[in-house]
Amino acid sequence: MFWQSLVGDDESEAEPDAFVSGRLEALSPDQVRELTRVLSQDRKKLNQKLESIQKEIDLNSVKLESLRLVGGNVEETVQRLNTLSDMGQSMSEELARLNEKIKLARKSEVIGSRRVR
Repeated sequence: MFWQSLVGDDESEAEPDAFVSGRLEALSPDQVRELTRVLSQDRKKLNQKLESIQKEIDLNSVKLESLRLVGGNVEETVQRLNTLSDMGQSMSEELARLNEKIKLARKSEVIGSRRVR
């Protein structure tokens, strides 16, 4: 919610603008800390989702190997592995963008705390 109030509802277009346009500079140090906290929580959730996807990929890889050994139909498992891989790739890219935002927010937090002193 806090994040959306800063960047608007359309995250795909608005998020980069908030960081590039300097809107972080207009925030108080407390607001920047809150933003950093929210972004860090989002990163934690995203990491948990990535771990879950990795576990499912591992399970499906074992299943695929078993199916190949017994000559079973592997199409469905391969398709699921491809889907999981695509999801993981997408989440990894999202995680990289999120890490950049956290980095910028923390940098802004440091600059803001220097201004307050």
